[in-house]
Amino acid sequence: MEKQELPVYRPQYERIAELIVEFITEQRLRPGDRLPTEQEFAEQFGVSRTIVRDAIKMLTPSGLVRPRRGSGIFVGEQEQQPQPISRLHLASPAAPERISDLFEFRCFQEMQTARLAAHHITVAELRTVEQFLSVNTEAAKSEDRETFLSSDNEFHRSIAIASHNVFFVESVTSILQLQRWAVRILTGGAPGSSWLAVEQHVRLFEAIRDGKPDQAADAAREHVETVFNNYQLEVRRRLMGDEDSLS
Repeated sequence: MEKQELPVYRPQYERIAELIVEFITEQRLRPGDRLPTEQEFAEQFGVSRTIVRDAIKMLTPSGLVRPRRGSGIFVGEQEQQPQPISRLHLASPAAPERISDLFEFRCFQEMQTARLAAHHITVAELRTVEQFLSVNTEAAKSEDRETFLSSDNEFHRSIAIASHNVFFVESVTSILQLQRWAVRILTGGAPGSSWLAVEQHVRLFEAIRDGKPDQAADAAREHVETVFNNYQLEVRRRLMGDEDSLS
């Protein structure tokens, strides 16, 4: 019986980012040229403004686009032609031998954002984190993997936003993107228990809500370490399966 491949999750904002790169190339836009607004891109691609905003955030660190508050979105100042999205964002850090480094960095990063969020989170930001946690919980309950993963991303990004440090917001977004890509390529999906992830999210949320930075950092560390352990177990399982198929 032929082994079925696991469904591949791909965030919608990643595809929209690719379409924006294609738009820049096809329109022969130059550095400094103004791009359509988020709303115009949303209407053109048939998605929400939130998806377009996430795509723009994904492209910004590469220098391809430069959002300017109150002015709009512009083509970045880099001289080279736009490259495919996979080369722009998912190069050396996502190589198999660098996965351990990636998770080590994410662990440190999440611990610091959790600490800062526990100190600085506002009531409105707390509600946003709680909303994404609720969506994440319901998605785990209904086994809706795509919604689970997208709400997982937003849960962690909303904590980064609550840190009130723009550099953590940008780096959390980039690292989550790299992690999703690497895990998808090497394991075919997102290994591990959704329910365990939700339980760990709840502990992280409660520590931030209660203003306990050390507990929040510990919860973040436990969560990222669990994700990495599940990834390692799944890679091992797949390697053993390949060996069995060759014997």
